[in-house]
Amino acid sequence: MINIISKTDLETCIYRVRNAGDKERPDDKYNKASVLVLFINDEMKKNSSILMIKRKDNLRKHAGQIAFPGGRKEKEDLNLEETAIRETEEEINIFKEHFNIIGNLPKFFTGTGYVVTPFLGIIKSNSNWRKLLKPNLSEVEQIFFPPTECLLSPEYHLRQKPPTNSSMSMTWAINYNNKNIWGLTARVLVTISAGLGLREFPPCDDI
Repeated sequence: MINIISKTDLETCIYRVRNAGDKERPDDKYNKASVLVLFINDEMKKNSSILMIKRKDNLRKHAGQIAFPGGRKEKEDLNLEETAIRETEEEINIFKEHFNIIGNLPKFFTGTGYVVTPFLGIIKSNSNWRKLLKPNLSEVEQIFFPPTECLLSPEYHLRQKPPTNSSMSMTWAINYNNKNIWGLTARVLVTISAGLGLREFPPCDDI
């Protein structure tokens, strides 16, 4: 049973997964990007959820996919943490004063030409973020909050063949409420699950 996800939990997770990313390859062949995995703790109900988005169906890349807020590093970003913060502001109108970033996972390479660094954070309990939350309708179709239990429990993790147009050999998927959570997003969640001691570490040979 997964209840509240604490700062200590995420620090431990980050330490455990420090060598769990993809095998190194030349970064110059990939576009650098980052995502922000935000945990929301409900102290009254003693449970947590993760903020996720569904991208618009008409986007040129990653159309219709379930994802975390994030995107490609721009020239004005000093580092990938800034990228994750900026993209979160742009996509869902949540600002850095509303959350604490605990740290980051290793790099993950995608079949679409990106090398992605996931950052883990926790929404501040005294923040008014819900009043400000809104999707950027040019990019985001929906914002939703799956229970952490349903995303990190191994019973919901599936190892399967990717869609026919994918360059990956295999992929992860998560069976949650008929949402199509797969690829990088699912791989990050499975890795977090392993870092929290809920399952074994996933293989690193999807691409």
